[in-house]
This record gives sequence, structure tokens and C-alpha cells, in this order.
Amino acid sequence: MFRSNGQRLLSLSERAVLRAIEVVRSRLFVHVKLNDRGHKTVYACETALDAQRPTSLWVKEEGTMRWIDSETRAGDIFMDIGANIGIYTIAAAHRVGDTGKVYAFEPHKVNALALGRNVQLSGVRKRVTVFSCALSDTSAVLEFNYRSLSSASTASQLGHSKIAGSSENFEPVASEMIFATTVDQLIKDQVIRPPALIKIDVDGNEIAILRGMQGLLRSASRPRAVQVELNVGEEAAITGLLEECGFALTDRHLTYAGKKAQAAGVPLSEIAHNAIFRPA
Repeated sequence: MFRSNGQRLLSLSERAVLRAIEVVRSRLFVHVKLNDRGHKTVYACETALDAQRPTSLWVKEEGTMRWIDSETRAGDIFMDIGANIGIYTIAAAHRVGDTGKVYAFEPHKVNALALGRNVQLSGVRKRVTVFSCALSDTSAVLEFNYRSLSSASTASQLGHSKIAGSSENFEPVASEMIFATTVDQLIKDQVIRPPALIKIDVDGNEIAILRGMQGLLRSASRPRAVQVELNVGEEAAITGLLEECGFALTDRHLTYAGKKAQAAGVPLSEIAHNAIFRPA
């Protein structure tokens, strides 16, 4: 261990050791390469969960990939809210082409760093704009509570520490104050263009994000489709808000875990799943 009272520089030997650690750490990444229906993608993976996400691309949420693959057009604006390390961001970026754009929102700083790295490795940097701010129904500085500091982790929360679909809270491993804004404000300020497709998967803050894009949803530039994760107990509020904005629920699809739960007899109302809404 190197000790310092803040009044001396590191010795040459200390610097050498730290440089060696840096080199070793850079080589600990495993590069996962996959072919997404003809689109070559690369992910730098530091943990088993990092690797699990891309390798289960067409398995974990087959319905999400089917939606992205069938509905994303060249030149589209795609918004991925809750982008994590980027598997759906990159899948959409391959499909929007050079004339399209993907806006990827990920407030979890470790995930956002991995997201940016994977976007670069996959050759779609010019098609993707990464936002490490949060989205909500207001522009404010709010507390972001980390459930884990590992990349590819989920369930961290903005403004609270409630477990999605539950009345229980988790004990944050870390917290920080971050900037949150609304989709409508970003469009008003011309930071982003109105998206044609929106994916929202933020483990429980979906309704606040939807409230913050009501102007877009009611406008002539409204999206062709919005996919939203419906956590347990949240369907009525989300469906009601989107119906007020002129959208109807047209499709549902379960994750791999959700399909297993349904097969075991768990009712759909008790399973978190994705729903696709389109202009009525």
C-alpha cells in the first residue's frame, strides 16, 4: 500500500507498479463478438453479467429484439431509455443506418461507461448519442441510488430506493445527485429530435418518464410505437396515461424468466413484462 500525506509525489517504483496494474486491468476485458442477423457487434466484458447480456440477445427478451428488428427503419430516430450496457442500443443503431440516430439514456455511471465503450467497439459511435442524465417528469437535481456498482447491473433508482414491483426498499451501496430532465424539454431545447420508436425499461420509473413526454405523445410528431416495461402493479397507471395521449396497447411479450413463470402458473398480472403501444 502506498501512503501519502499529500505533500510528496509518487516514487518511480510506485508509478511503475500503478502503470503495470493499469495494463493488466485493460487486458482483463473479454471481447464478446456476435453476429446479430448479419450485423457484427463487439462488447468489452469485465464480468459474467457483462457477457451474459449480449450472448442472450435473442433469448432474454426475444420479443424486444423481434420488435426492434421488424419495426426499425433506415433513417429512424430510436430512443432507448434505460440502455444499460447497450445491447438494444447497438441493435437499433445497426438498423437505423447512417441517416438514423439512437438516443441512449443511462444514468448509472458504470453502465454508461460500458455503453460508450461498446458503442465504439461495435462501430456505431456516429449513430448513437449517449446521455448519462436521468429522465423523469420534471427538470431537477435528484438523488440516484445505486443498488450495485457493477456494470450490467439493474434496479438502481432515481429519487427513491424502492424495489420495482414491490413495497420493499433496498439499501443503496452508493448515492449521487444527478440531473434529471424530461423528453419534452429536450425536444423543446432542440437537444434531440422526436423519436419514431421509444423503448422504456427503467425498473419502476416508467410512469414518471411517460408523464414527461406527454407533449411528444400528443403531437403530430408522436412515435409510431412505444415499448414500456410493465412492472407488477403499474399496468393501470401506464395504460391509462397512454390511452389519454391517444395510444392503445397492441402487443405484450414476456422475458425468458417471465415465460418460465407463466408456464409455472403465475398469472400475467404478477409478472413484469413488456407492452407495445401504438397510436389508436
